Amino acid sequence: MSTSQCLAYGIPTPDSRAPVMGDPGTMSYASDPPDELLASWVPAAATGRALDLGAGEGEASLWLARQGFTVEAVESDPSAYRVLAARLAGTNSRALFADIRHHPLARNTYSLVSALAFLHFFHPDDLGLLGRRLTRALAPGGLLLATVFTTDDPSLEARLESGEREAAPATYRLGGERGWIHYFAPGELAGLFPGLQILEVEEARRLDPTAPESFRAGASLVAAKP
Repeated sequence: MSTSQCLAYGIPTPDSRAPVMGDPGTMSYASDPPDELLASWVPAAATGRALDLGAGEGEASLWLARQGFTVEAVESDPSAYRVLAARLAGTNSRALFADIRHHPLARNTYSLVSALAFLHFFHPDDLGLLGRRLTRALAPGGLLLATVFTTDDPSLEARLESGEREAAPATYRLGGERGWIHYFAPGELAGLFPGLQILEVEEARRLDPTAPESFRAGASLVAAKP
């Protein structure tokens, strides 16, 4: 998949589960799954309510809606939200302009929570609470899908070499009002969800489709609520 999303939200491409930031390609709304993790695991989720976090301009949200889910697509960037809301208009799903740290989430509600290339945009101080909130929001048997950047990503090495100041371990402030970028240590992503059953976790370096001679490093997680 290729997409342009505000806040440099990079959704993993079909040939890579590692997040890719700032892919400038054109968004497509074909019937093909927009992400490998979605393609692999959505068929295992009970069709019902889905929560798509950092939904950007709505590619994954629209695809999930086409699979029969009622999607709540959360986006905090105003320009991306406007596109998202327009694209979900007339569907059984809706766009929410919200900061997920404060947006109320009903307990035991969502059969699917998608947090693709999303959690690494939070300060570590917020991640523990966010992990607990998402765990509570999942319905029993529901699936959570997540991808993040990891500490062996080349962009972290570049920040270290430049002398950029850390705000917290492996955490940096992004320019403007874009918040944070946090690089996850090995095992850190799974550790956010101790109440879930881990079905799959992968930490790997993969070729960057936007720069074939380069690579990105990330972790992917699939977990279920008992």
